[in-house]
Amino acid sequence: MKRASLAKYIGICAFVAVEIVLYAMFIAEDFGDAVVGENAYIKYATVCLAFLFAMIWFIIVAVEDGKGVTDGMLLALGLTLTLVSDLLLLIKVEFFEVGLVTFIGAQLCYFARINRTKLWLIVSIATRITLSVVGIIVIVAVGEASAVFALAAIYFVQLVANFAESVISIFTAKGRAEKCRAIVLSIGFLLFIGCDVCVGLSNLYNGMANELIWLFYTPSQVLIALSNRRIYEKGEMD
Repeated sequence: MKRASLAKYIGICAFVAVEIVLYAMFIAEDFGDAVVGENAYIKYATVCLAFLFAMIWFIIVAVEDGKGVTDGMLLALGLTLTLVSDLLLLIKVEFFEVGLVTFIGAQLCYFARINRTKLWLIVSIATRITLSVVGIIVIVAVGEASAVFALAAIYFVQLVANFAESVISIFTAKGRAEKCRAIVLSIGFLLFIGCDVCVGLSNLYNGMANELIWLFYTPSQVLIALSNRRIYEKGEMD
């Protein structure tokens, strides 16, 4: 194994190890009797670390040979917007609508990372717009019309669509690296959906499943951060 590849391998292992430690800390407090400090800040730290990891990989790729820069940039931007969203929704808890807008922005960044044919792209955009409109119409019909619910509907459509298209990408991917990236991203989005289902249950039923939110969320962000295709390209880790 080359020295540079070994350094990258160690960096990835260190990232995952620190995330596991932070994850264990807040899980111990959420589901046990442990007291580990500011729970919200520990949770937020896991997202910060995912952002830093993605940003470092983006810089490494840009400096090395410039290949895959766009994908790395979109990933880093998506996690930057996620960082802003969690700051507003977890730490500040004052700008809910803005937090949802930045979450939508993050999902659009991930949308742009999925490789598609032109026809697939047209169908994807049309489907997302249609489902978003339908979702807003349903919200209005049931008497829950508000900016928060409308934004939440648009956001959730983007997330579910990204998951579905990532799964499709597993079977349409050309090459090992692209397939591995699609698998990692699909699992990340699935966990993300699990998190948001728990958020919905918590809001509808006075805290139900509240402790489960970050049980899904942190692993989802770790996997999304690990979805840089260059990590899986032959020679990067060998």
